Amino acid sequence: MFDLKAFLRQVPLFKDVPQRAIDIAAEAMQLRSFEAGSTLFREGDTGEALYILVSGLVKVSKVDLDGHEKTLAIFQSSEVLGEMALLSEDQRSATALALSKVEALVLYRDDFLKLLTNYPIINLNLTSTLAQRLRGMSDEAQVLSYKDAQGRVAYVLLRLYRGGVLEFNKGGQAVVRLTHQELASLAGTSRETVTRALKVLEDEGVIQTRPKEVLISDPDGLEEILHGIR
Repeated sequence: MFDLKAFLRQVPLFKDVPQRAIDIAAEAMQLRSFEAGSTLFREGDTGEALYILVSGLVKVSKVDLDGHEKTLAIFQSSEVLGEMALLSEDQRSATALALSKVEALVLYRDDFLKLLTNYPIINLNLTSTLAQRLRGMSDEAQVLSYKDAQGRVAYVLLRLYRGGVLEFNKGGQAVVRLTHQELASLAGTSRETVTRALKVLEDEGVIQTRPKEVLISDPDGLEEILHGIR
């Protein structure tokens, strides 16, 4: 049986908060399920709630002025998404799509704002989370601006590997279950370019490719390719 309060203790947003805050949050939240391919929210929607992922993967993306989709992030268990629209009382700035079957806790604006007001430590935790995201975006901008295709794809695979957005097969290899198009959206390039880059990385012996998945066999080798020392 799912222990909601024990789970919330593992969520960075509720790190070191008083038990009373956990109790209040647990009572206010609703557990919802989303099938793979379904949308949690769309760009332009009114932001009414934030989501805390219990299981599954969610892709957050935005369409640029040329009509191309850019994947901003992939979220997994215990991560929070959709909070910015609640803080700014603005429309959603991106779309959240379930990449697999997803279970998520939903916390509506009024309850969220009451928690922020009554428990300042949640504010601090949220600020820390946002700061980490900004640092990650800065690092990504540098990589995607200066690296070649192999470097970009190596960076994306390492980011997914370090972030735990993968599974492990029976042989102990890390498996990224994303299509070439999804990887291209993360790398800011075309699907065809990603396919060619994956072939080069496979020839280097650092990955193996399968339909809709990539096996990472040598993370250190990916790191060397990213930094141009291999």
